[in-house]
Amino acid sequence: MPDIDYSPPISRPPEQPFLQRIDLREATATIATARWHVPVGQEGVAQLLDLAVIPEHRRKGHGSTLLGAFIEQAVLYGQFARVPTRRLWVSVEQKTQINARAFLTRHGFHHVATIKELLAAQDALVYLKSLD
Repeated sequence: MPDIDYSPPISRPPEQPFLQRIDLREATATIATARWHVPVGQEGVAQLLDLAVIPEHRRKGHGSTLLGAFIEQAVLYGQFARVPTRRLWVSVEQKTQINARAFLTRHGFHHVATIKELLAAQDALVYLKSLD
């Protein structure tokens, strides 16, 4: 089972804005990584900025492990900040991130908005997961 590394770890009331990187490591190699943040003034809301598993380690549950770690950390952040984390959101590319869209849907995220013409050749899709 790979190890999870949190940078920075949440061990006290976090400052805003808050940005954390989560790495999934096997031996000394990073096989997957995610970054998420809580911007200033967005109480109870966290954004997943990116989540990636290197190609040779895909389809082995590592993405799910990393997403679960993100959700746990976002909830922990809310507990320390004394503002429960209520919503998690992520933006994905409409045409090129089809697998990501299916992955998010499988994990309880729902498509809630489309931002037309945000990207050069495709729309951006916003997916949301409610925790309350």
